[in-house]
Amino acid sequence: MWLYLKIFIIFNLFISLSFADIINIRFGEYKEKDRIVFDLTDKRKFRVFTLRDPDRLVIDIYGEKSIKNIKLPKNYKYRVGKHHWGIRVVIEQPFVISRIKSFSLPNPFRIVVDVYKSGIKKKQVPHNIIYDDADKKIVVVDAGHGGHDPGAIGFLGLKEKTVNLIIAKKVAERLERDGRFKVILTRKDDRFIPLHKRAQIALKNRADLFISIHADAAPKHRRAYARGTHIFAISSRAAYAKKRQIIRDRDYARLVFGTDIDSLPLRRILADIAIDVTMSESIMFSRILAREIAKNMGREVKWRGIKRAGFAVLKTPGIPSVLIEVGFITNPKEAVKLASPEFQDKFADALYKAIVKYFFGEEKYRKLARKE
Repeated sequence: MWLYLKIFIIFNLFISLSFADIINIRFGEYKEKDRIVFDLTDKRKFRVFTLRDPDRLVIDIYGEKSIKNIKLPKNYKYRVGKHHWGIRVVIEQPFVISRIKSFSLPNPFRIVVDVYKSGIKKKQVPHNIIYDDADKKIVVVDAGHGGHDPGAIGFLGLKEKTVNLIIAKKVAERLERDGRFKVILTRKDDRFIPLHKRAQIALKNRADLFISIHADAAPKHRRAYARGTHIFAISSRAAYAKKRQIIRDRDYARLVFGTDIDSLPLRRILADIAIDVTMSESIMFSRILAREIAKNMGREVKWRGIKRAGFAVLKTPGIPSVLIEVGFITNPKEAVKLASPEFQDKFADALYKAIVKYFFGEEKYRKLARKE
């Protein structure tokens, strides 16, 4: 979804390297919709999308540094986040959003966002909502290793591939029960899937998040005390290599973007955006997950960041992706935990909570946004 939105921006809006100013944000109320208009001094690229629980409208405007005047009703709560790429405005709607429509107008350049009302007040929203498949977040859960590849062999012969699959299935069960997610498991049984095919599964399904579950192993001299959970995201070197592949390999670009892109300059721009999404959003999710595991399980969590991990499975341009080493299978105490259904359930719960907070919680904006 992230990548689709960004591609839509590139194809439908002017690409400009100049900086503009957001002069005003104006508001108009109609019977079936509210209209929000951004007045700018120059053409800009942008994207508009919504988040649920609570309903929020998000407007990203690229290349901007400030907003001079915001004219919104008092019952509209809003935040403005300043990023290296521009401005993000997050508006919490006082009603349930039915759909949104956004477009631009020239002379002077304006971004127009129409927010259609569902006719349901927020307090009337039923708890048992049935979500349309088009609205569901697509999460690919990858159980590492499998088949002839057992992964690490731990204490008393515990196999990593077995632990990975059990936890992956428990995470999938929780997400499917939630109703807001479409879950795809890279493997549902004890079979071997090559690393590049796992990444392709995420790309072909246009995933919103990719999670690979593993267990760690330590050398003999550290087996007795190596413990904790480690979280990895793609390395800077691997990300740069993927960007070059997108630019040079038209077939791979088609897999990443879902469409043919003949223009080499356009592939360069889209490759930059895809890699930026992968790295920045992977970091965001990693931090949420680390806090959730530490808080709910009391485990030591180390986030290895973007410099250390060159795992092939994480090379999914445009898709936030993390690899989680749940625990050290070669440590006897850790191995007993990894084999325990209670531990597996708690870890799956923590992962599920982190995913929900990443997509629907306030954590995504708390550090990046501030009130004007």
